[in-house]
Amino acid sequence: MQPPLELLTAISQCPPSVRCYIEELQQELAQLLKENDELRVRLNQNPSNSHKPPSCDLFIKPKSLREKTGRKPGGQPGHRGYTLLSAVTPDVITYHKPCECGHCGASLSGEGNTTYTSRQVIDVEIRQVVTEHRAVEEKCSVCGEKTKAKFPQGVSHYLQYGPVYNSIVVCLNQGNYVPFQRLAKLSEDIFQIPVSTATLVRIVQQCAGKLTAPIKYIKEQLIHSSVAHFDETGVRVNGKPEWLHSASTNKFTYVEAHPKRGNIATDDIGVLPSFQGTAVHDGWKPYNKYQKCDHALCNAHILRELNGIADNYKQKWPEEMKNLLVAIKRDVDAAGGFLPPDKADIYAIRYDEVLVLADEENPIDMKAFAENKTRGRVKRSKARNLIDRMKLYKSDILKFMYKEEVPFDNNLAERDIRMSKLHQKVSGGFRSHDGKKAFNIIRSYISSAAKHGTSMFESVHLAMAGKPLFSAEQPARGD
Repeated sequence: MQPPLELLTAISQCPPSVRCYIEELQQELAQLLKENDELRVRLNQNPSNSHKPPSCDLFIKPKSLREKTGRKPGGQPGHRGYTLLSAVTPDVITYHKPCECGHCGASLSGEGNTTYTSRQVIDVEIRQVVTEHRAVEEKCSVCGEKTKAKFPQGVSHYLQYGPVYNSIVVCLNQGNYVPFQRLAKLSEDIFQIPVSTATLVRIVQQCAGKLTAPIKYIKEQLIHSSVAHFDETGVRVNGKPEWLHSASTNKFTYVEAHPKRGNIATDDIGVLPSFQGTAVHDGWKPYNKYQKCDHALCNAHILRELNGIADNYKQKWPEEMKNLLVAIKRDVDAAGGFLPPDKADIYAIRYDEVLVLADEENPIDMKAFAENKTRGRVKRSKARNLIDRMKLYKSDILKFMYKEEVPFDNNLAERDIRMSKLHQKVSGGFRSHDGKKAFNIIRSYISSAAKHGTSMFESVHLAMAGKPLFSAEQPARGD
């Protein structure tokens, strides 16, 4: 803060020791003001203007990045409904006949002229179904030797749980995150089938073991796809932090946890090193190592950062850039996926013009560069960092308006990885590496199955029966 001219004149007439003291106070004040601004920005961060998850701000409603459409909330015309439908042939029909006339009180027994109205109650029947397999031993009438029949495949124990029960257990635990102890209590209360938590763990591991071929197929499909989404998030395994990496398309999902977060992990997982399509991600630097593929950045992340700069620094260019990106998306959607080259070039020029305004509002401090005597780069503001990134990765940010298959954001990856975060929210993490591995395999499988129109239970039931989807015996719907 520069003092007025009169005050500067008065300071210049002070003794040298006083002038030196005032100069030190000014430097300290400038440093405190800078730290105050940084702390204010940090305190003002929320899910709508930064990368912080919504769980960090329980009592703040995030500002939506969506434009208002004018439509009423709730289901829109043409959406899939979930209304109960009456059955043409009910399983049970019960007649309720009046005993006496409701007008005169006369008996109605024996009256043959009757009409009725009907109402249906849709319920489920829960009961044990015990199937006993008997392997018959027959004696040959020719040689006199005895031959015993073989039990069906999968019937290997004196007493065991059936595939339907096993499928329900896997769906409840892996798909709906019911912990093993509560699941054991639920099994006894609802199905009247006692089961230990160790047996439930074994059933889950058994399901994961049957999915080796489908998981290999899913990874191959992701590697050879034209566009794939990538993301990563933290998980806890056996009390230690690890990183969950995801790769997904509209048809397939693959998640895998790794002790490392960077390129060591993505190399070991093996999707990105061989991928040659367009990788959509949030701009995490290790992704840029892979040069066999094109890159497209998530504009939802860009919009949140622009919100943060607009809220914290009160600058004009973030609003203009937000409006520009949203306008481009609107025109891309209206045009069917991509813009004609001439219109795209106009938007690209406008993009550069907004960044010129951003430079004017965030001039580079050349004095700080000249006075920097420490190793590394001079610390810059969040606004300056975003401006530099938007200049450097302009083609990746705007790729969605040139290529039809490239989306505006990386929300697909966010949705696919969210279920793993929900599991962590319920259970706090994984107790073992085997549990982590089984969860990721089954989550990849059932998510991919859902994208092909197959329900969780059906896909798991096929897997437990030895005929999983994404195999020669059970190709997925839509493939």
